[in-house]
This record gives sequence, structure tokens and C-alpha cells, in this order.
Amino acid sequence: MELIDQRIYKIRNKIFSSNSYILKDEIDNTCLLIDLGLDIDLIDEELTKLNLVPLAIISTHGHFDHIGSVSFFKKKYNIPFYLHEADMKISQSANFYMKVVKINHKIETPTPDFFFKEKQQTMTIGNFDLSIYNFPGHSPGSCIIKIDNYLFSGDIFYKNGLGFESIPRENKLLLKKSIVEIFGTFDDNNLVLPGHGLSEYLGNIKQNNVELNNFISDKSDANA
Repeated sequence: MELIDQRIYKIRNKIFSSNSYILKDEIDNTCLLIDLGLDIDLIDEELTKLNLVPLAIISTHGHFDHIGSVSFFKKKYNIPFYLHEADMKISQSANFYMKVVKINHKIETPTPDFFFKEKQQTMTIGNFDLSIYNFPGHSPGSCIIKIDNYLFSGDIFYKNGLGFESIPRENKLLLKKSIVEIFGTFDDNNLVLPGHGLSEYLGNIKQNNVELNNFISDKSDANA
């Protein structure tokens, strides 16, 4: 487990490498769980060590490595699960997609309690004020979850490179459009917390991620 910026704990899942996040409230011992991956025991152990009480589970999108242990923690703490409605079908097909990529693992696919439905919406959970932005491309329901100065970006983009090709295949034209829009929407001093790899400030990603900049600058049909 890695402590990031004093309030955020990052857990790197091992069954399939992805980042899960615990965001601690500054006032009490409550927290939010974001992008719960496949390693139930690892996440459960770290959460117990921190002695925190989760209020909700939020997934930036519905791929298996971001919803893998949702059902377990949803039941254990009797808390709601939030997902964008456009990724419902993908989330319910998680076990099929794991077979496709030859991951010998099976999950209990979670049922969302609340759906994000708008291009942008706000909500409050406990003492946390959230802004949710739908940026399709990696998946139809991919979202950025903004809380204070933090951007939980899922697999829309990363600190370095372009990352994994999604299954089912991502829409690269939509993804390119979304990334350009993200760069124009958020401040450079927002800390990006991606679904894979290292965290970084948005301004540094815009300046230093050459592969990403080449991708969004390419005017050709990315799906051709």
C-alpha cells in the first residue's frame, strides 16, 4: 500500500495489475473506495489496518479490474456501489472478458445501487463532495471522479504512454476527443490518480507524455 498526498492510499492489485484507492475523510474515520480490483484479501487487509469505515464504492468504469471485489465489500459494509449506466453491460460481462484475456479468476459481478447518467453531475457522500464527468472512449461509461484536487481517471489516460487496449475494444476517436476535452476542463495542478501506473499532476502529463500528445495530435481516423 502506498500513501499518496496524505489522504489517499493506493493498493496495487496482483491478480491483474490495477490501482485501487482508499480516500480518507479529513474529519473522521470514514472513507470512499474507488476502483476495487481483483484482490479481495489484499484490499481487505489494508482497509482493516487503516481502521476506516467505507461509505460507498465508486468505479470509474465497468471493466473487470475495476469492479472485481465490489460485491465482497458492498456486502461486508452494506454500502452502495456507483457506476455510470453506460457501462452496466460491460460490468455484467466481466467473467467473460477475463476468459478472453486468459485470466484464471472469477468474480461475483456487482449490481450498482446508483447510476451516473449525466455528462456532468455533482453529489455528496458523507463529507465528500464529488463531481462526476463522463468521458467515453476507453469504455462508453468511463468517468473522471473529481474530489477536491484529485482526479480519479480510470483508464482514460496515464502518466506515461497510452496504456492497455481495452476489451471490448475502445473507441479511439471518442477517447481522443475526451482527452482533449479533459485537458481543457481541469487545472494543471489537479493530481491525476489513474487505474494503472503512477499518479502525476495534469500539467506534467500534458507536458511530458509524448506518446499521449502524439495520439491526440494525430488527425487520421484512429479506428480505420
